[in-house]
Amino acid sequence: MIEVEHLSKAYPLDGHPVKAVDDVSLSIAQGEFVSILGHSGSGKTTLLNLIGGLTRPEAGRVRIDGQDIWSLNDAELSRLRNEKMNFIFQFASLIPTLNVVDNVLLPATFGKAKPVGLRSRAMELLELMGLSGKLTAYPAQLSGGQQRRVAISRAFINEPAIVLADEPTGDLDEDTEREVLALFRQVNEKRRTTFLIVTHSSELAAKTDRRFRMTAGRLEII
Repeated sequence: MIEVEHLSKAYPLDGHPVKAVDDVSLSIAQGEFVSILGHSGSGKTTLLNLIGGLTRPEAGRVRIDGQDIWSLNDAELSRLRNEKMNFIFQFASLIPTLNVVDNVLLPATFGKAKPVGLRSRAMELLELMGLSGKLTAYPAQLSGGQQRRVAISRAFINEPAIVLADEPTGDLDEDTEREVLALFRQVNEKRRTTFLIVTHSSELAAKTDRRFRMTAGRLEII
């Protein structure tokens, strides 16, 4: 489902290039539940953005379900992201002028088909996240943890084949973190959704099926 070959990306720092991702290769099959563990600045978020087609690599190749994503034009790449994958970013990134339900529905508004019962599905996801009483609230009326749970609900509205999650439980309490991971597992097992989670938490990484560590842009199995 995800194939990465010799991927590299550098950024300038004090006039010199620093490799955030350094010759990384990785293969993840459909339905795998995988984590990448690393400290801040290790390159794990850059790698996730490269895999998701948000950042263009300087070298290497990314294939999603057999498709070389950088052979696509902007419209084709946007369509692939919308139809095949969804993101849980490090920050909730909610639209401030949309209420909770409409924020969750946002990815579906860009899809070709509008499945029946989409609003009901959004409300069901929000109920699973403990937000059934906040459906008409706006992001500014929510705590940071509540905003995070809305963003997690949004990631599942299109029933994506791939979920790319950047520190998905970073600002959640322990009980909510367990609930979120249980939801991830439920979706993973029921729909064979592929999960790639980047995290600094060794406890969270230990709960995934396959683990990697990223250090100074290089990836190793742990």
